[in-house]
Amino acid sequence: MIGHGSRARAANALLRDVARRLRGRFPGRIVEACFLEVSRPDVPSGIEACVRKGATRILLVPYFLYSGGHVGRDLPLLAARARRDHAGVSVRIAPPLGGDERLVSVAADRARRGLRSSRWT
Repeated sequence: MIGHGSRARAANALLRDVARRLRGRFPGRIVEACFLEVSRPDVPSGIEACVRKGATRILLVPYFLYSGGHVGRDLPLLAARARRDHAGVSVRIAPPLGGDERLVSVAADRARRGLRSSRWT
């Protein structure tokens, strides 16, 4: 799991929690959280942790909404570097979260909560 990274500890803890919960959904798979900026571990360190644990195939899962500079430029560069540094390890990138209908439902839920708490319903 790859997040942007933040100086706000709670933001980084969120990604770590998502990774922890994904481990429960993918038993026997290696799931690590890492960050593109500001926070540790960085992406190369996250990849290294997976390799040390025996991974021969690594799927970089961006916890980003869209394919901006980080997902469209930085992750492909980091994936290419990982392939070069870890011969025999296959590295791929999953699509970002995007406009998935499930996220629209979450956004609608948050909007409803905000309207109720503001008494604007």
